[in-house]
Amino acid sequence: MSTPSAESPPPLEPEVQTRRWWPQLLWLLPLVTALVAGWLVWDSLARRGPEITISFRTAEGIEPGKTKVKYREVEVGTVTRVQIAADLSRVVVTARLVAGAERLLAPDTRFWVVRPRIGIGGVSGLTALVSGAYIEVDPGRGEPVFRFEGLEEPPLIRSDVPGTRYVLEASELAGIDRGSPVYYRGIEVGQVLGWSLDEQGRRIRIHVFVRSPYDRLVRTTTRFWNASGLAAGTGPEGFFVRIQSIQALLLGGIAFDTPQGPTSGAPATAESRFVLFADEDAARESRYTDVARVRVEFASSVRGLRPGAPVEFRGIRIGRVAEVRLVFDPERMDFRIPVTLEIQPQRFFGATGEDGGAPQLDLELLRTLVRQGLRARLRTANLLTGEALVEFDLVADSPPAELRLEGDMPVIPSAPTEFEAITGSLQEVLRKLAELPLAAMVEDVRQAARDVGALARHPALESTLLAARQAAEDVAATARNVRGDIGPLLATLERAASRTARAAEAAERAFRGLEGLVGPGSRTRDDVIELVRELRAAARAIRLFAEYLERNPQALIRGKGP
Repeated sequence: MSTPSAESPPPLEPEVQTRRWWPQLLWLLPLVTALVAGWLVWDSLARRGPEITISFRTAEGIEPGKTKVKYREVEVGTVTRVQIAADLSRVVVTARLVAGAERLLAPDTRFWVVRPRIGIGGVSGLTALVSGAYIEVDPGRGEPVFRFEGLEEPPLIRSDVPGTRYVLEASELAGIDRGSPVYYRGIEVGQVLGWSLDEQGRRIRIHVFVRSPYDRLVRTTTRFWNASGLAAGTGPEGFFVRIQSIQALLLGGIAFDTPQGPTSGAPATAESRFVLFADEDAARESRYTDVARVRVEFASSVRGLRPGAPVEFRGIRIGRVAEVRLVFDPERMDFRIPVTLEIQPQRFFGATGEDGGAPQLDLELLRTLVRQGLRARLRTANLLTGEALVEFDLVADSPPAELRLEGDMPVIPSAPTEFEAITGSLQEVLRKLAELPLAAMVEDVRQAARDVGALARHPALESTLLAARQAAEDVAATARNVRGDIGPLLATLERAASRTARAAEAAERAFRGLEGLVGPGSRTRDDVIELVRELRAAARAIRLFAEYLERNPQALIRGKGP
């Protein structure tokens, strides 16, 4: 067996090498966990919005973890905590909003609790019966803020509703309240947002909102008036009742109107201030802002006339009574009652103004009207209350008068009232009656009555009546003997006619004397006149009958022909 050679290398043995990499992977697990946790934290922080605090008067219906914060029925947050304020005056509600809710937060952002409410204005918050109470947000504009004071009542107008706000000034609310409607010619165009007192506490500022596009109707010359309740009165057509609407009757209301034409003015800007008039009539009268003063002196009582009473010209109001005074006149040792009137020159007489100054009455026109009978007199405005007014009119047959001036103020002459004129006429009639010789007249009437009695008993009257009766008997006898001798008949007729004529003449003479004694309307006179008329008619008939027989004697045999 051969032996290996000394130079030959030894055989190589295989060597196994292993790589240990798994310990390095174990170090990566904490790193990945940390990254995932960081990402989760970042994602949670990124999804979580800002935290805000809202103070309310009460926390009714608000529960942490349940009560939601909503904008247009979309959840934008949740209430996380409710606690009492440090001064115990309010409740502080903390809410966490979603990411991106910073856009809703501004200094004028408003929060309120939506819960079921029932009032005269209607029912609201019915959805809260199912979902429970929640906090509604009305976003504002500006840089984000995170502390707010919540509203106790829902706002009437949201910030995104187009329109304009105005301020009305009044001496009292007179039935107007928050939520009262605003009308334009019967159309509801806005609402009353609220009210506040001025710095002195003497005037009330009422904040109203007029929706677009109706806000363009509000101009610098617009007049607002209180349309609350109902107005009743009398007019040319009788008694009337005026009401804006049932809603205005219950909630109160405000109406406005703008004069049309070139005097309508420019559009009113936001927060413009207007005067709130008591009613529509006062608002319409306010268009006549120019006032001129005149004076009237009344000689009699002015009972019922007070400052503020109307001044009218033929039923149209032209001004008001400004002052009523009582002045003693030492020269006449009597009292005068000067009444100062404020006249609106645009509606009466015409006005002139120089360099934009105060208007003045046209004195020349006023003098002409006074010469033509312009007078001022009192008239009863209300029979129930006895209130009076001053009425101007052109009085016919008025005594001549001239316009006079007391300083710069014209004095218009006055005229008595209609009642005073009637009373004066009656007094004049009574005075004339008192001047009549009534005793002598009564004695004359008594003497006339005695004369009538004497005449009735006078023998001449009796003989006249007997003569008339005899004449009538003669006529009857003539008719019975008419078939006798025509000659004697004619003679008899002539004698009868002559006798009747004489009797009539005698009666006429007697009655003529009777007529001088008996006045018109006496029954005896009428009876005597009727008797004379019958006697004359009888004599005329006899004369005509005699003439006919003389012309037609055959009529006694044949009768009267056709």
